[in-house]
Amino acid sequence: MKNSLAVISGGAVGASFRGALGTVLNGSPIATFLVNVIGSILLGFFYQHVKSNARLSDPSKKFIATGLLGSFTTFSTYSLDLLVYLKEGRFLALGLYGGGSILAGILSVILGVSLAKKVRRL
Repeated sequence: MKNSLAVISGGAVGASFRGALGTVLNGSPIATFLVNVIGSILLGFFYQHVKSNARLSDPSKKFIATGLLGSFTTFSTYSLDLLVYLKEGRFLALGLYGGGSILAGILSVILGVSLAKKVRRL
């Protein structure tokens, strides 16, 4: 029950952050791109932190990873954005947005892991 409440609570926070960023950027695909990059950095950081810090409770892990970051990142919206570009025949945008998001996501996770390792050394 604690894990479920943690996911629900984290989800409310993450979805609110995502909605706020989307509102600020007028629902632009750039908002989705930023959410995925920021979320990937945070998830990479969290992954590395948890891997080297077993003291974090299970509900805390669920709150952050599944709830907050799971509702903040928007892969489903990303996929829909790609479909719209495809249907509109905007192939350059499709390639840049699709490939750029994947590359930026991978690099962002690497950055998050690296940042967590540096913070741990402090």
